[in-house]
Amino acid sequence: GGGGTGGTDAAGGSERTVGTLVPRAPVSLTDLFLGIVTVTAFSRVGSAIQDTGLVSLPSFAYFVVFWQIWSKEASYGTRFDATDVSGQVETLLCCFALLGGSLSAYGDFDGAGCTRVMGTACFVSLLHAALHARVYWWFKDAGREGLGHNVRRYAV
Repeated sequence: GGGGTGGTDAAGGSERTVGTLVPRAPVSLTDLFLGIVTVTAFSRVGSAIQDTGLVSLPSFAYFVVFWQIWSKEASYGTRFDATDVSGQVETLLCCFALLGGSLSAYGDFDGAGCTRVMGTACFVSLLHAALHARVYWWFKDAGREGLGHNVRRYAV
């Protein structure tokens, strides 16, 4: 960034704000694995589109499902502490579900592949609901003001 108001150092490990360096938290291996799995799922949809020569409704729907899974996982990981064991296990389960669902990127709506993708979406939705319930439960005793109250409100 120009003018010293933002950006990264040469190694990409810190953000610069008005002459000071603020270290970034390291990226976990689980988050890196999620990125690889997401790219794999998107590339399988892309291969299905390339092989058929058109963007079919099932391919578009599967892309949307995979995008939603990735965006919800990334959203949770950037808003709440996802470094505990339960957060890491949830992310890994999400990764395995996304890999399983991506096997059906060539499927049509009336086949077993669609059922697999919708099962993946349902399973991951339940995982995310459980995570948000956990955050709400952790902050259930927070007062009406302050950070704890805002975290609880966001989790619902």
